[in-house]
Order: sequence, then structure tokens, then C-alpha cells
Amino acid sequence: MIRLLILLTFLGCLWPLTSAIAVQGHTRLLTTWQDTTAYSASQWNSAAELRLHDKQPLTSALSFEWGATATLWYRQHPTRWQAVRPNQQIDLTKVTGEANHCTTQSEIDRLALHANIGRHQVTVGRQAIGFGRIVLYSPLDIIAPFAPDALITDVRPGIDAVRWNINLTAASQLQAIHIWGPDNRENSSLLALESLFDWGDLLLLGGELAGRPLAGAGIASQWGGIGIKLEATTYGRKPHRDGDDPHDEFTIAAVECDARLFDDVYLTVDYLFNGCGSDDPEDATAILASAFYQEQRAYLSGRHYLISVLSAEVHPLVTAELFSLLNLGDHSVMIRPGLSVSLSDNLSLDVHYAWLEGHQGSVSQPASEFGNQGDLASVFLSYYF
Repeated sequence: MIRLLILLTFLGCLWPLTSAIAVQGHTRLLTTWQDTTAYSASQWNSAAELRLHDKQPLTSALSFEWGATATLWYRQHPTRWQAVRPNQQIDLTKVTGEANHCTTQSEIDRLALHANIGRHQVTVGRQAIGFGRIVLYSPLDIIAPFAPDALITDVRPGIDAVRWNINLTAASQLQAIHIWGPDNRENSSLLALESLFDWGDLLLLGGELAGRPLAGAGIASQWGGIGIKLEATTYGRKPHRDGDDPHDEFTIAAVECDARLFDDVYLTVDYLFNGCGSDDPEDATAILASAFYQEQRAYLSGRHYLISVLSAEVHPLVTAELFSLLNLGDHSVMIRPGLSVSLSDNLSLDVHYAWLEGHQGSVSQPASEFGNQGDLASVFLSYYF
């Protein structure tokens, strides 16, 4: 079955799959290359991916959603396959050949029932849930956040949860969410209140995330044509695994401003305070090995960052982008220009090259966050149907 799905991935770039199947999805061919680093030799990876998803009504108030992805990876130097499931209790992922050059992975990432009854919406099963308004790195996106330098973010990871939405008014909504982890100690329970006012949006968040008490708030507004967003989340100690988190208590906060500079030229800038990180680059190894990071709830090891994206439509079918991620503590930086080209209504090509610069140290004693990492190039072709 896996071989058949992989074959359809390649064929999907040549023939519209909508003529063969009723569901939606995409096929993607991805190639990445990373230069030699302080930790490993240069690495060449290629992948072919097919994703299918659909949502069908069962009754006037009930619907069923499903989604599945099959991926074939080729890795020049096979590395240990990381299977992280902090927000999933049922393992619906199958990996074969994880120690080989060619690895296959199949995953069911959506499997949920949706019920709509008046002002109430209830979703049970594997689903996608995200919070926050900040685009580049949202402190309120706490459940399954994307890395700030992630290139492909069109499919959010699925989580095992029950979510109850109550439309309090036409401009406010209350959400109660319970998420199952690999065991009951890793379960999460959250409350979120979203309200729209004349001056902007307000989001309040509270509860427990895998044993950590948390409280968060976010505001999104505009002033003089500039979009302004402020978000912060504070975490308490994880009691049953004391010492596994980088700090007993910490706060992650960010402010983002975005504006249109000229016709078809846009700038977005973030300042990020990453309270779960450290000002000392020598702490990076221990920070990245801590529970909060191993659960993929954070990705950056420093404390203070400046993140920006400058994008311009150079042609109706071509968009150029310049992404930068600067660690203000150790002055290491990632600079990544890229091009996105629309080849047809459903077919797009994306090309990026990332330069990583900073003071170089050793494997056991890094001198900066990005200084020991090699440059990274990526090309991916995506077809949506």
C-alpha cells in the first residue's frame, strides 16, 4: 500500500488527481542539502509526499474528517528517526527502514467527528488546534508550534483531543480543550477566550500543558496602517518531572509589527523573548535536551531574538522573500532568501538558501547558536488538488 501511495505522489505532479479521486490533498517533491557542520558531514535529503484529506457530512449536525500522509525519504547519511508524539495517545504512524537510506512513513493526522448544535461546536478525535495571532513565532501557539524557520507550514500536526467551542456572542468565543498525551501524566487541559473589539482582538489562555500550569494573553490591533501584535505565555513548574524543563518557571513573549512599505512590498518584524532559553551559548546542549524542547514546544536555545521577513511580488507569478533570524545574545544569524513561483493554478515551486553565521565552538561547547551549523539549501515542488 505504501509503495502505491508513493507512486501516486510522482504521478500527481503530472496528472490532476481530482479526476481519479474525490478527496483533496497535495503531492510534494522536496530536496534539501546541508553543508558540513561541527556535528556531522554534509547531508543530502530527498522526499516524495502524498497527503489526502476529506470532510464529509453524516447528518445535518454531524460530520467526519480524516487525513493521511505517506512519505518516502532518501537520506544520504541515515540518522536516528525521531518519533515525537507529545500530544497523541494513539500511535497512528508507521515507519519502516528508519536506519536505512530509504525510509517510508505513513501517518493518519486527522480522524475526528464534528458536531454543531446551536451555539456549540464539539470536535472529538485527531484534529489540528492552533492559537495566537503572531505570524513569525507566536508564544500563544503552545500545543504543536512550528519552528520559526519552518518552510512548510500548510499542514498543522494532528493532536488527540476533545474541543468544545461556545459562541458567546457574535464577537466572542470560549474554547475548552482536553488533550491526551502518551500517558495520563502528559495530558493537557486548556481554556481559551477570544473576543473582537473595536480596537482589535483579545485572546486569553490558561490551564495546564503536559503538567505545566500556564497563563497567556495576546492583543492584535492596528495603528497608523501598522499591524501590532503582543503575546506572552508564562509557565509554571512541571511537578512530576522536576528538573526536566530548562527552568522551573519561565515566560515566552513577543511583539510583532507588520506594514506595507511600497506597492507589493511587505515587512514583518518580531522581537522575541525566549524565557525557556539561556543567555549563555554553552547551555545550549542542556537546554535542547530538556523536556520542553524534546516535546517540540520550543526550538530556539537563546533568550533574545530579532526575526524579520521582507517579501515583494516581483511578478504576478513570482514572490521574493528575505527571512532573517538573529540571536541578539551571541550575534549569530540565519539569513535565508527565497523565491516562490506559481507554475500553474495548483502547481508551485519554492527555492531557498540559508546562510548561518556565528562564532564557532566545539560539539561539547558551542560558542553561538548558529555558528556550528552548515548552510542549508532547499527546493520543493507542490501540487494541490
